[in-house]
Amino acid sequence: MKLSDTQTQILAAAATHPMRLAIPPAKLPTAAREAVRKSLLAKALIEAVEVDAADERDAWITEAGPVTYRLVAQGPAEAATAAVQAIEAPGGRDGAAEATPPHTAPTESLATVSTHQRPSGVRNAATAVRAAWETRSDSPGALEVAIATLQAAVAGKPARPARELGAPRALRQGTKQETVLALLRRTEGATIAHVMEATGWQQHTVRGFFAGLKKRQGIAVEVMERVRQVGPNNTGAKGSYSIYRIAKAG
Repeated sequence: MKLSDTQTQILAAAATHPMRLAIPPAKLPTAAREAVRKSLLAKALIEAVEVDAADERDAWITEAGPVTYRLVAQGPAEAATAAVQAIEAPGGRDGAAEATPPHTAPTESLATVSTHQRPSGVRNAATAVRAAWETRSDSPGALEVAIATLQAAVAGKPARPARELGAPRALRQGTKQETVLALLRRTEGATIAHVMEATGWQQHTVRGFFAGLKKRQGIAVEVMERVRQVGPNNTGAKGSYSIYRIAKAG
């Protein structure tokens, strides 16, 4: 059974919904939404259900009028199981189901859907819900925690806060840029050769990175010392090098 990212998100959200409702993403284009609906029905993963008028806002708009669907399962454990089985089924994701990914989550508790959310995260969280349901008598609070974890997995990462105008860009954690900055912050500084060895960069890339630090990050790199290897027993001018470090403020 193949599932698209959108179908995976809808099923996982339905597994945590109090009524197991499969709610269409609000900003999914009409054609893509209809393709998702028909595909889920064809796979027998959702079924039409009558709901109160207050819940009609969660309905899918079809040619026959608004229709509300729910996950074909009984209870939180089975709902989570259905979501896990659908995600784990051979074939992975079906990219042809819709052309445009959703921009909002199906429920109010899931404010943003990450279109790059890996199915493994949702799958693991759904498995945890199933396990917590089966042992709920021993650990009453575990089910609530597991459901919250699943909701977070479906929602994906929170949106990155906007950078203030003129503020330097924040470096990503665990990158080569961080490695270089760590070398330049050392008391003894670092040579271009040190940086090349640590990053695998070419010499021109290192020099370009030094020049760009001031413009992109507001970090100035200064020459701490120039070492000239000339004279007897030395390699000559070609062996000369400079030691760089981050300039001290002020």
